[in-house]
Amino acid sequence: MGIQAIDIYRQISLDLIDAITHTCTLNACSHSGLVQEALSIFENIQIKTVSIYTTMIDCLSRASLSQEAQNLQEEYERSHPPSLPMY
Repeated sequence: MGIQAIDIYRQISLDLIDAITHTCTLNACSHSGLVQEALSIFENIQIKTVSIYTTMIDCLSRASLSQEAQNLQEEYERSHPPSLPMY
């Protein structure tokens, strides 16, 4: 499922990709164990919403990368109020 989601994501025109598309693709990566692919996508997202951060944190947590997940959460909270779904 994750590989197929990434393939479709890469075929979509950049002007059609929105926060929901990013979130769904990251979620597919999360549930498929595709952490490196998710990180690559995450790093290239220009405007990161709370949903995008939360989904990436979930991906890292599922892969037992607790420290990386915590670091990302702290990065988000440096410029935003805490978000309950991240915990």
